[in-house]
Amino acid sequence: MIKIERTPAPHFLDNERGIWRQEIKRAIEHYSSDAPGSFEFKLYNDSRVKDALKEIFVKCAYCESSYGAVYDGDVEHFRPKGRIKEKNPATPGYYWLANSWDNLFLACQHCNQRRKHILYGETDESGYGKLDQFPLDPEALRLQNHDSELESEEEARLLIDPCKDEPKEHFEYENTEAVIIPLTYKGRTSVQVYVLQRPFLVKERKIQMLRLFGQMECVSRELARLNRDTTDNEQQGIFEKELKRLMEYADAKAVYAGMCRFFIGKFLNENNLL
Repeated sequence: MIKIERTPAPHFLDNERGIWRQEIKRAIEHYSSDAPGSFEFKLYNDSRVKDALKEIFVKCAYCESSYGAVYDGDVEHFRPKGRIKEKNPATPGYYWLANSWDNLFLACQHCNQRRKHILYGETDESGYGKLDQFPLDPEALRLQNHDSELESEEEARLLIDPCKDEPKEHFEYENTEAVIIPLTYKGRTSVQVYVLQRPFLVKERKIQMLRLFGQMECVSRELARLNRDTTDNEQQGIFEKELKRLMEYADAKAVYAGMCRFFIGKFLNENNLL
């Protein structure tokens, strides 16, 4: 997971007369009148919303996996719109944020939906995925309706928001299997809720890690050659080319850039390249 720069909301979402704001007004009226049943939201998954999100989330916002050639991600509500697993009663959720730009993410099905996995290092299959989870500590600070101030709940939030938090403060990685290691309580909760230790994800991270380590070896080799004669301009160019290739693994659009940045940072520091 890496920090993601969220652009301002598209004008169509912020338009008071637009269909997205009007839908939220109907939802507020529904829950304010104690009407039976849940309000059905339809517009957050509109193609215009999804296309705008694709400009920011070029890969899964949580696990950094590529969506693939035949799937382009789920529109995900960071704060669940319908029901909240940890809340009693579970409904309603954060209905007033259903079309809020800052509450919308693009995520893969494995992070967003409830699916069965056998997690890395475990033997029992169970259901995992964010879905309607949004844990707080303490629960007493949970917002109850649209009149509440969002900031009052932020200190209790236990999930990392990659558009607000700095994920590198919460994670590191081990260098044999590419297993993510949480450093904080928020990190541990996020690993669990986003299912960041599911086996296929760990396997894909390891593949990328081994590629990264191979490129580090190339940089080390060319650096050693350059150090034999620091006036060799041709070798300087070769070294810089290999270093540039290494840094491409840390690019914001690259898969598993958070892990790669962790190892690259250590490599640069150990070789006095910072």
